[in-house]
Amino acid sequence: MRSLSPPESPLAPSVAEGEERPDLPAMMNAAFDGIIALDEHGVVRSSSAEAASLFGYAPGDVIGRDFGMLTAEAKQRRRDYLRRGTPSIRRRIEGLREDGSVFPVELVVSEVACDGERLFIALIRDLSSRRRVEQGVQELQANRLELIENMATGLAHELKQPLTAIGAYLNFARRRLNEKVLSIEKVEKMLDNADSQVIRVAEIMDNLRQFIARGETSKAPQSLNAVIRTACEFTDALAKEHHVKTAIDLEASPDTVVINKVQIQQVVVNLKRNAVEAMQNCERREMKVSTRLVEGNLIRADVTDTGPGLPEEIKDRLFEQFTTTRPHGLGVGLSISRSIVEAHNGKIWAEPNPGGGTLFSFVLPLEDR
Repeated sequence: MRSLSPPESPLAPSVAEGEERPDLPAMMNAAFDGIIALDEHGVVRSSSAEAASLFGYAPGDVIGRDFGMLTAEAKQRRRDYLRRGTPSIRRRIEGLREDGSVFPVELVVSEVACDGERLFIALIRDLSSRRRVEQGVQELQANRLELIENMATGLAHELKQPLTAIGAYLNFARRRLNEKVLSIEKVEKMLDNADSQVIRVAEIMDNLRQFIARGETSKAPQSLNAVIRTACEFTDALAKEHHVKTAIDLEASPDTVVINKVQIQQVVVNLKRNAVEAMQNCERREMKVSTRLVEGNLIRADVTDTGPGLPEEIKDRLFEQFTTTRPHGLGVGLSISRSIVEAHNGKIWAEPNPGGGTLFSFVLPLEDR
């Protein structure tokens, strides 16, 4: 815009002779997405091409028209921007595109004197991407709480078995102690069995605590089969609640990988939950979790379901953030899973299940020997 370009612009800083004058429009364009000049009545006097394009117009379509066509703000609030002597105003407003869609905008309005006129310079920044990030953070937190809620359900189911066993072993030992003919060996065995179940309870609680705390970022050699088996325990109750039959085939050997155990458990939990939810409206509800070795010193984990399969329109975007096939899904679980697997030098993908449904797979490198 001529009236805002150096050297005529009243905003241009003074420069000593021999010094290079800073390119003010270039700097403002780098900091903002567009610039619009308004008169004191709110009529657009000039507009950068970027600003007009942001709202879906060509520059000539907005010049001479009221700024109200570009915002859903009330007329009185727009007048507040154009008060004489008002210092620079910065606020978030709702921009209004030509197609009627609304999007978040940061608006900075300042008054300048140009060629004897009062003009108001509106610097505009599109906040759509920032809002998506903010929403993403909130949804990630909600997703994690949902995961923990499901795991708590699984925890109650998993704790019931060892606690019941502990009670049974202690009752057996008590009966033996009350017998006239005391078998020390049998009592010791029952107490040893109860002790092993106490250790099992402690392991379950420790795994849950680590999962909630996200675990340390350090990696260590782990049995992938054992890690997956523990992760499956977190979601067994969820699968049973939805009448999903689960088959486990974790026989790959060797299976030692260098991983962050808790993070890989999160991947398996995400994949199993997706599989369970995908089959909610299906008559056949079968899931299989398995591991096998593949070429290149890799171990592969598969989670298959008999759900409706993947819609064609999202296959290529499945692991992108906020992409989901579920009516109430947040679209972050698979994105998190991809980030985790790739951080472990692995790969994750999805493909049609030959038996109907979807097959989610990831591969990790085996520990170097």
